[in-house]
Amino acid sequence: MRRLRVLHLSPTWFGDESVRGGGERYPLELARAMAPHADTRLAAFGGRPGVRTVAGFDIEVQRTWRWLRGRPNDAIGPGFLRALVWADVVHCHQARTGITALAALAGRALRKRVFVTDHGGGGVNWVRRLRIGGWIEAQLAQSTFAAATLPYVGRRAEVVYAGVDADIYAPGPAKVPGRVVFVGRLLPHKGVETAIRGLPAQASLDVYGRPYDQAYLDFLRTEAAARPVRIHTRASDAQIVAALASASAFVMPSVYTNYLGRRQELPELVGLAPLEAMACGTAAVVSDVAGMPEIMPADAGAVVPPGDPAALRRALTPLTSSLDLALRRGRAARRHVLHRFTWAAVADRCLAAYTA
Repeated sequence: MRRLRVLHLSPTWFGDESVRGGGERYPLELARAMAPHADTRLAAFGGRPGVRTVAGFDIEVQRTWRWLRGRPNDAIGPGFLRALVWADVVHCHQARTGITALAALAGRALRKRVFVTDHGGGGVNWVRRLRIGGWIEAQLAQSTFAAATLPYVGRRAEVVYAGVDADIYAPGPAKVPGRVVFVGRLLPHKGVETAIRGLPAQASLDVYGRPYDQAYLDFLRTEAAARPVRIHTRASDAQIVAALASASAFVMPSVYTNYLGRRQELPELVGLAPLEAMACGTAAVVSDVAGMPEIMPADAGAVVPPGDPAALRRALTPLTSSLDLALRRGRAARRHVLHRFTWAAVADRCLAAYTA
């Protein structure tokens, strides 16, 4: 019997030419983990078509025909159709995009099984507007929270969560006492100012992330002035892994309402960065928003109210003042990730869903 053919389809891809975010890393890592078990391809869109090899996996970048309503994260074009014809299964990433709607339409015509995992991005929700959510076989959600935000997508919903490459994200030789690390795109809904304001005495904070909002970056630099805070906007993946492994604690202080008073309903559908930190043997402190509480065990960190520097300080203080506690919580964090949140486990869940 020939192997199952799986096409992963995303409007953007993981790289400096596109976007370096969790919504782009997820399909790349999932495709890599799935490749040993199925013939797997990943197609996305960009200004210059061609193959990009990222982390040893080929991404087929198709020419963008247009950005729907001018949104660069809602790219569309016909170039993926050849790969769709090749595939048995089409796994779309980002539910609220034109490309997912087009894949659902084409998949129905060509009798392909279409699945969707949302990452909270995109543009116009064409699947809902066209009322074709029932044409999608299933929603493979990152969390129970994520599944509940799209009740009309898929004839069924399964929670597959997210994963980590535990060989890359692994404990380092030593931890730096009092060091707190944040990793993520520098956007207002990440709530980094809460971490700056809630930093315990004698602790330091290293912020790692690409600046996708210049005004927010300027705001953070003002908040960080005269505090033991360093902001790194051009760190390599290897430097980020080393920072995560050396930290006494990781923080992800995302918020529903940002520093400008604007509401973000989907700040973190699951949170890749906390999982990566925990895989590095680092305890994580996350805010109680969206899907993040679902991935946090009680013995590997803490969940605190969003936008509350005092609560964040209370959770971070034991980890930054006791290296022994940080190490014990970090070991528990890695055990938790290895048990439930590897990319191999996510790939197995998806493959089982494809053939159910």
